[in-house]
Amino acid sequence: MADVPVPPSTATSVERAYEFLRRMAVEFEIKPGERLNEGEIARRLKMSRAPVREAMNRLVSEDLLTVVPNQGFSCRRLSASEILSLFEVRADLEAAAVSRIPPAALARGTAELASLHAAVHRGIRKLALEALVDRDEEFHLVLAGLSGNLERVGMLKNINARIRFVRRINLEEPARMRRALEEHQAILDSLAAGDLEQAALQLRRHLVLTATDAAASVNQALTRIYATTVA
Repeated sequence: MADVPVPPSTATSVERAYEFLRRMAVEFEIKPGERLNEGEIARRLKMSRAPVREAMNRLVSEDLLTVVPNQGFSCRRLSASEILSLFEVRADLEAAAVSRIPPAALARGTAELASLHAAVHRGIRKLALEALVDRDEEFHLVLAGLSGNLERVGMLKNINARIRFVRRINLEEPARMRRALEEHQAILDSLAAGDLEQAALQLRRHLVLTATDAAASVNQALTRIYATTVA
């Protein structure tokens, strides 16, 4: 298990264990299918096994870990079909959110999104990749939140966590990052014009992932995960 920082002791034991394990699962510092040792984690975090187990069960409910009776907890596996499904659901949720933005929130929301977009555009050459992925996620979550449906935003946060590793690798390509920003601008232009239908359509196109893309992305992600292991 990678030697990663322990969360601050100010949080509750369960929250500390949850944040520690969630980060490792999202970033695949725990390898796909790798079993977790509750005792080792508890010793590392200087706590009992109970909060560690509670945190693990929470992550199982978020599909970041899996559990098999009498075998214990392990990190989720990466599959092209799952990644493809998650991208499809993400597109459905975000497009639905855009089509339901109330008029009262449109102008304010468009201005906020434009500010976020401009900040990424200015920082694209100097921001670390991790920060760029954070900003991209923020743009999409703010956009989805304009409809006022917090349950939808919560579902998107979970999906983002499950696809983050793949998305980060995809956004490493400068051409793909530039294209993403151009597509964000097109969505903003439609929002500014009050054309929610067009904005939703552009958003779907922006988030589309083919089966071939999903397979290639997963293969690239697995190569990265295991190359890091043997480096």
